[in-house]
Amino acid sequence: MNFQFANLIKNSPALPGVYMMYDADNTLLYIGKAKNIHVRLRQYINVSKLEWHKRVMRNLVANIDWQITATESDALILEQELIKTLKPKYNIMLTDGKMYPMMALTKHKYPRLIKIRKKLSQTKDVFGPYPSVNTLNEALKTIQKVYQLRTCTDSFMNNRTRPCLLHQINRCSAPCINGKNYEQQVKLARKILSGDVQSVVKKLSEQMQTLSKKQQYEAAAQIRDKISALTTTANRGKPNFQITNTFSESFNELEKWLGIKIESAAVFDNSHLFGKNPVGAMIVFGKNGFIKSKYRHFKLRNIKNAGNDIAMMQEFLSRAEKHQLVIVDGGRAQWNIAKKVLGNNSTIISVVKGNVRDGDEYFIMPDGSENHKLPKDSKLFLMLRRVRDEAHRFAISFHRNRRAKTEFTSALDEIDGIGPTRKKALLHYFGSVKQIADTSETDIARVPGISKSLAKKIYEHFH
Repeated sequence: MNFQFANLIKNSPALPGVYMMYDADNTLLYIGKAKNIHVRLRQYINVSKLEWHKRVMRNLVANIDWQITATESDALILEQELIKTLKPKYNIMLTDGKMYPMMALTKHKYPRLIKIRKKLSQTKDVFGPYPSVNTLNEALKTIQKVYQLRTCTDSFMNNRTRPCLLHQINRCSAPCINGKNYEQQVKLARKILSGDVQSVVKKLSEQMQTLSKKQQYEAAAQIRDKISALTTTANRGKPNFQITNTFSESFNELEKWLGIKIESAAVFDNSHLFGKNPVGAMIVFGKNGFIKSKYRHFKLRNIKNAGNDIAMMQEFLSRAEKHQLVIVDGGRAQWNIAKKVLGNNSTIISVVKGNVRDGDEYFIMPDGSENHKLPKDSKLFLMLRRVRDEAHRFAISFHRNRRAKTEFTSALDEIDGIGPTRKKALLHYFGSVKQIADTSETDIARVPGISKSLAKKIYEHFH
């Protein structure tokens, strides 16, 4: 089993992103994030070192996919979105309505700095997520120390006639009494929480130098301490960035890039192994993300075209429902056949992988020209790569599932005494032929309808 798992992850990228584990029926088991996907997945090889629920899950894994992100922080957000949407069986965190801890500024006259673990509200500027409560508390402590924003409730503040203890220990500027400079402090805090640390530190450094020249050393020391606190927080590498609907923003950029309004877009890909089990896939996305109810699989009808990527793409495009924007995974030949099938009914672009699949892509535009200028770290580039990868995942998982079923059927049909009923019982009990092949004779005999003598015959067939 360790060898099989190691084989699944041998091509995993040493980059930040999200990984997804599936069982033999292509059911999503688990979603995780990593700064280095390859290193993280290698930690699953030694089952004895895993938590108990991950041990059970690990033994069911038959397929692994991943999505690369620009940063570890982006992976954190993507993981959270996917878990909330797809609800994998073995993800314990984030499936009970909670989220990673975050920080928010309320939109009042004197905004309040708070910690939250719930759905985002339109009445707040939200920052994070933070990987742990301790990380968030450190950031909150720093902001309070440097900018002295209030954390009290509205009712508490409105009933104050004099500053509270937090003001006396320099943790609040007491806007309940005098809010003259509070708005400016909020603006600076928002900059820090959005990740713009350097510009704020530069300004504070200039103030410190000015005070030192005036021999106001005590005031200069206070600013020095602020700089130290901000720098320490920044150097921890915490994800202090503001949450935005990145897919929606990227979709808007896509519309501007192409100069059209898009209701929904479809992405096509093929999959086969030397012409065997040829299939196609179409995934659909819109402004708010993937529209999984419109995903479609295709089995090749004209078997003479098995292994011919262009002919396969032609059949699948002609059979699919039409969309305003169609994206194909491939080069000039794929773009040409899409144009031939769809004509002017759809806007067509192609994602060409270049020399390296991830990071070296370029695009064939609706007018047939090549676009190599889209910045590799732009939200639009990352979204186009993400939807391409989703189509690839959807196609290859369907292909693997069909291939596995073919292998199961042929292997079990070769065993005397295994008919349709017992075959169904075995597959239902173990889930895959790999599990049957890897299990013991005793475990096979536990399947209803399988005698000890037949269990021995099945075991010997695979060994």
